Amino acid sequence: MREILIRTTTSSNHKRKNLVITETINQNGFLARAEKKYSYYVSQQNDIKSTDEIKSWVNTQPNPYQKKERHVSIKKSYDPKTGVGQMIYRVIGGFYVVQNLHIFAVVFMHSIKFDMISGQFPHQKFFH
Repeated sequence: MREILIRTTTSSNHKRKNLVITETINQNGFLARAEKKYSYYVSQQNDIKSTDEIKSWVNTQPNPYQKKERHVSIKKSYDPKTGVGQMIYRVIGGFYVVQNLHIFAVVFMHSIKFDMISGQFPHQKFFH
């Protein structure tokens, strides 16, 4: 059996957008879940008066397309008592968007979490 759930949320002030995709697979004695999360937050907005100001701003930035260095982390774990294995992959960073003479600084976090359990262990509380 395979089940996919998609959820999106946007904050009331439109500064934060979240997307979560959860996929659950129960097949051949194994139970697995992959949860993908994508979060975006507008941390700054600058009003520019002309395209010349945008060009000037771009030329003064060390890397105008990337707001700051990206941070990547990977965590793996396995519990032999419960048979639960887990891996979490996370990327945090930022970038700029220029639209209609506005410059937006956007911070993002993408994560993918994989959970897996063997069918030979009790797993009633695994997804709760």
